[in-house]
Amino acid sequence: AYLDDLFKKHPNLFFTQYKKAGQNPKIRQDVPEEDKVYYYRKEFWDNVDFSDRRILRTPVIKNKISRYFKEITRQLPDSIIASARSLIDKTLHYPEYYRYFANYPLVNYEVGKSEIMDTEAIFATIAKEYITRERTFWLDSMQVYAIQNRAMEMGNSLMGQKGPNVSVPGIDGKTKTLFDSKAEYLVVYLYSPTCENCQEETPQLVEWYNKNKNGRGDVFAIGVSTSPQEWRTYVKSKNLPFTNVYDPTNRAIYATYFVDHTPEIYLLDKERTIIGKNLKTFQIETAIKNHETR
Repeated sequence: AYLDDLFKKHPNLFFTQYKKAGQNPKIRQDVPEEDKVYYYRKEFWDNVDFSDRRILRTPVIKNKISRYFKEITRQLPDSIIASARSLIDKTLHYPEYYRYFANYPLVNYEVGKSEIMDTEAIFATIAKEYITRERTFWLDSMQVYAIQNRAMEMGNSLMGQKGPNVSVPGIDGKTKTLFDSKAEYLVVYLYSPTCENCQEETPQLVEWYNKNKNGRGDVFAIGVSTSPQEWRTYVKSKNLPFTNVYDPTNRAIYATYFVDHTPEIYLLDKERTIIGKNLKTFQIETAIKNHETR
């Protein structure tokens, strides 16, 4: 009641705008229980006057956007993208808010630093739609190009998409094609012979392969960040039993399976749809079970 009286008597004060912005929407009682969070999230920014740039320089916006994404948005890429679009679209005509809101999901769900599977989907989608030359006034053309190019590289190997087919020279010099495998589940393994984490992961993947090589599972291993001799020595010394390929030019695998750091494991189903990524070997079976129980 006190705030309502304040808002009515002093509508033009900055303090009024500041306090209004900090108010949460009322929980709707006229909708089904399962829809209440949806409307709460949808109306979460209704009290913020985006034409007032001063509010952006108060703690209100920082606290509000953190709660919006981390508390009332499900921590899944599709949900985060939907919330980001809804918010950013509100600020298309308010440049300073637009810059802050468009950057937020890219920074706070940074690829390789978030526990959420497929943060690449968040980066690729938001970057392609909002970090454009027409809209991104705070970056020069080369910076925008670099972000768009990174989004393009990520965008071909997102969860739910069909995995790209690749043809790469194998250890015997003959071309090996990913989709030649007839296994029910196919692991795409990107690794570097000198990577310490790869040294730990590779033996575990060999063990998984040996248990599943009867047609249930197969592995297509792609060497990256290495040299032909180093790669060949590693494959032979470790006696890797699955398909091993390497392209020193990187042309065969460029913009196919995105790898931010090694090792990187993708899991493809029978239709070669990507059903898991950013996995460890011990998580492969869990990803398969989750897929089979959907």
